[in-house]
Amino acid sequence: MTPLRVALAVVLAAALTVAAAPAVEDARASNAAHAGQTAADDVRDAVVALAASTPAPPGAPAATRTVTVSVPPADVTTARAALLVGTGHGDAATTDVLVVRAGTRTHTTPLPVDVRIVANGTVAPDDTGLAVTDRATLGLRYVRYDGRPTVLVTAQRGARVYT
Repeated sequence: MTPLRVALAVVLAAALTVAAAPAVEDARASNAAHAGQTAADDVRDAVVALAASTPAPPGAPAATRTVTVSVPPADVTTARAALLVGTGHGDAATTDVLVVRAGTRTHTTPLPVDVRIVANGTVAPDDTGLAVTDRATLGLRYVRYDGRPTVLVTAQRGARVYT
């Protein structure tokens, strides 16, 4: 009788684990999405604050902001997440966005001004973005580029450029 009870207990435990797995995965994605959105809000707030000033003409000193953001690493309680700056890498019709990817969730935040990425000291093509998957420091400058008010974003530490 005891081996039968042990076998039933094992089967019941396995069934409960399988039944709870979707809820656990949803909670992991929710944790990652919340943390990623906090990072996106910090960048958006800095961009909005810059856009409230006057863009600098070429060669003139520009209004700047430095933003340090973190996206938590994947672990037991948090799904893998990324913050994409500048372009959604195929997720958005515009390139002036912040995209948070967390597990299977994607959230796009449009930005009110043109955003361009600076890579290797030069302004990259408009379809270039920055990916933050850990902790990163971003430098933002508000300038007039190609005749338009533009926030130039430079990865000072921890973000990678992608096209």
